[in-house]
Amino acid sequence: MKTCRPRDLPIIARVRPADVASQRVAMRAGLVRAEHRDTCGEDGLDWIFVTDLSG
Repeated sequence: MKTCRPRDLPIIARVRPADVASQRVAMRAGLVRAEHRDTCGEDGLDWIFVTDLSG
């Protein structure tokens, strides 16, 4: 299957700190925690996971 997503664009996941299952999914998808990007969502804190573009 061919993807149309340019390699230089990040994928971002917003995950609740208590949602351990979603954190695992994000990490298995190759995302890394970006603590400096954590933000308050509509109803609480969101942890941010992003693609690791360093390598």
